[in-house]
Amino acid sequence: MKNWDDIRIFLAVVRGGSGAAGARLMGMDQSTVSRRLKSFEAKLGARVFERGTGGGSSLNAAGQKLYETALRMEQDVIELDRRLAGQDQQLSGTIRISIADSLSNHLLFPVTASFLQRYPGINLRIRTSLKTRYDEISQRGLEADVVLRTSDNPPENLVGRRLATAAFAAYASRAYLESCDGRTERMLWMNLDDGSDGPVWPRLAPEIPDALCRLRVDSVPSLLEAVRQGVGATILPCFMGDADPGLARVPPAEIVSRRDFWLLTHADLRYTARIRAFLDHLNGALVPFRDLVEGRKPQPVM
Repeated sequence: MKNWDDIRIFLAVVRGGSGAAGARLMGMDQSTVSRRLKSFEAKLGARVFERGTGGGSSLNAAGQKLYETALRMEQDVIELDRRLAGQDQQLSGTIRISIADSLSNHLLFPVTASFLQRYPGINLRIRTSLKTRYDEISQRGLEADVVLRTSDNPPENLVGRRLATAAFAAYASRAYLESCDGRTERMLWMNLDDGSDGPVWPRLAPEIPDALCRLRVDSVPSLLEAVRQGVGATILPCFMGDADPGLARVPPAEIVSRRDFWLLTHADLRYTARIRAFLDHLNGALVPFRDLVEGRKPQPVM
């Protein structure tokens, strides 16, 4: 076990369920991963995988014990990496950011240019995802340094600040509202699809039956485009709906939900120079957007 790379490859194969999936996680060639695993087992003097006929790999008893030990080793390495990174006071390097695509497109990108111009030694690596995965930041070096999410209950192991309280309202295109005379009972409703039977973040207004939600998509930009093209009405964050002159709030134009907007990092990274610079810059740059985020700038109804 002197070679940490062998442990990383072993863990990737376990997590992926096969050598091919582990190779993709590691960004390596499958034949290289297979060769490294065989060499690793030879060094151990024991097999740790049972190869399935379908190409999958499952742990045997020895492999399960090794997996438990490897997980502890990984956490020790991650903790050491965090502590070392926390001592980095150079305004250079890369910041890995995990953010939902709705936030990146409408809040992060508008202030990204000013950050990159101000800090020419810092690069940003942005990963967008519909799902909220705070575990991304718990494995620093594998996933994220900073997470931006809307949440009412951010995890206790992360530190940061609440930037604003995001407001949500019902929106439709102005042409669609006119065609329905503004009457909600005539509208087709849409929402995000998380794989469940009902609408997701947040639920439609209580007076609208779930049965009227006729279309669901798994992408916020696609949902927004469907609204723009007059397919129907949906719930959107106000920083998206109120910023679009082609959309208007569905009567009675009320806020239907609120969620806090958090900018978070791991406690060990909060004093790292580049992380601190990003946190401070984003917090200041978003001040002019706060009224929009919190639903205080609705488009006038024609």
